[in-house]
Amino acid sequence: MRTIAIILLVCFVASSAIASDTDLIAYFHGDWGSLDIYTIPVSGGTPIQLTANAGNNVDPEWSADGTRIAFQSDRDGTDAVYIMDADGSNQVRISPPSIRAQQPSWSPDGTQILFTNMSRGTISIMNIDGTDIRDLTPPALRGWNAKWAVEGTKIVFETERDGDAEIYIMSADGTDVTQLTANTISDQHPAISPDGTLIVYNSSAAGRQDFDLFLMGIDGSFIRRLTTAREHDEYASWSSDGQQLVYAYGNAAIYIINADGTGNRRLTSTAFWTAGPAWQPTPRE
Repeated sequence: MRTIAIILLVCFVASSAIASDTDLIAYFHGDWGSLDIYTIPVSGGTPIQLTANAGNNVDPEWSADGTRIAFQSDRDGTDAVYIMDADGSNQVRISPPSIRAQQPSWSPDGTQILFTNMSRGTISIMNIDGTDIRDLTPPALRGWNAKWAVEGTKIVFETERDGDAEIYIMSADGTDVTQLTANTISDQHPAISPDGTLIVYNSSAAGRQDFDLFLMGIDGSFIRRLTTAREHDEYASWSSDGQQLVYAYGNAAIYIINADGTGNRRLTSTAFWTAGPAWQPTPRE
């Protein structure tokens, strides 16, 4: 337990970026078949709708400078990756029509997008104009939900290659793939802390069907449970200073919690399908 506390302390002090109450949380909300992306300040307030079109617009992810959002949309008939400005303007599809693309994640320098290539069953990467698409994992690994680390050298993802979802980590070029969790329950939606020392993820506790949030070290050690509610706690995203997490509760509301498990509070009103939150980064000094 003491080791975990030390890891958390490192996470709190190592980041030079400071989270603010004016930071925005992006998330998706609506009925299936008509899901749209919204933003709301960390301090609360009235949500702002960014997308408004037929289809599902989901899984928003902020660029490192906090000025753009990548997201997944099926507005043109198939899942594709789009980019827009933080206010919802300049929405542009970047993945080509020949690829079914999901779950985007920005490179730290803002020049590339990591995504799940459903057409090939791979984790792939492309430039932000949709060019130079390359696979980082083989189809046999069946990876998805990949997230880039802030420092840029590591990517964390999940796979069900052994029968249930497990968390893996690899270098940004697809080498040095390492399995971090190994059990008979589902471990999903991993995200690396801003200082690169911790991974938050959701897991279905033994004997239960719902998900709770967990923390572990970057090497898979010192696993610690953060939430215990009898509903799904998932899709966690870090604040820039690593002190807080935003997550979806029961796919019906967005909550914010301190990284030590205290201070849990609801950010949005409760309405089913409300999920996929992402914390707007504060650029590092």
